[in-house]
Amino acid sequence: MKVKNIILVLIIIFGLTGCADVTYNIDINKDLKVSEEVFITGTEDYFNNFYKNLPITIVKEFYDDSEQIKPLKNANYTYELKSVDVKYPGVFAKKSYSSIDDYVNNTIFKGQSFSNIKSDIKDNLVNINVSGFIPYDEDVTYGYPVSRLIIKIKLPFVVTENNADSVDKKDNIYTWNIDSTTTDKEIKLTFDKNKIYVYNVIMYISILILIIICIIIGIVSYKIYRKNKLNNRIYE
Repeated sequence: MKVKNIILVLIIIFGLTGCADVTYNIDINKDLKVSEEVFITGTEDYFNNFYKNLPITIVKEFYDDSEQIKPLKNANYTYELKSVDVKYPGVFAKKSYSSIDDYVNNTIFKGQSFSNIKSDIKDNLVNINVSGFIPYDEDVTYGYPVSRLIIKIKLPFVVTENNADSVDKKDNIYTWNIDSTTTDKEIKLTFDKNKIYVYNVIMYISILILIIICIIIGIVSYKIYRKNKLNNRIYE
């Protein structure tokens, strides 16, 4: 199936041949406001074969003059060509929303790699569900095939249910990974808006101290055992 507007409208602005590598970050704060940040670059092969010798000033001029950047401007996204502190140059775009519903209803990225983004609140539980995955298609005729997509959701609340591929417990970040071999994907996240997440570093330190104490006790016990055994041999 041909896929139009794969993952993000931003991908079109490359205007060059290659596949896209996308990092998509959602940050939900304590007021349930949403910050959306996207970084789009090309794959390693793409840059090694072409982009690494292209002057960054030329690329920036193309981005700024591109007709495809207008949807971002019209939707009040801020964007920039980022070439410092990143492995490869790419486009960084962001936008803020007053609520989760505001994000769900107004993000221009809805209907790209996923066709459905839904949210609902039941009592104190907030559910976020992203479904209708659109698989990678290297023969896409409009836009760019996304060969690698990393989706991260960071929030200050206790998560009660999720299907993330990995979880950063320290910063409470939930990550989903998608690549060209992914055939199906769904994002599920439920959190309690009345419970603030606290990284229990004291618990982990206590466990570490307990392990160290057990090791020390083991070493001391072994030495006492060897010493007593040696003394018994002398007296014999």
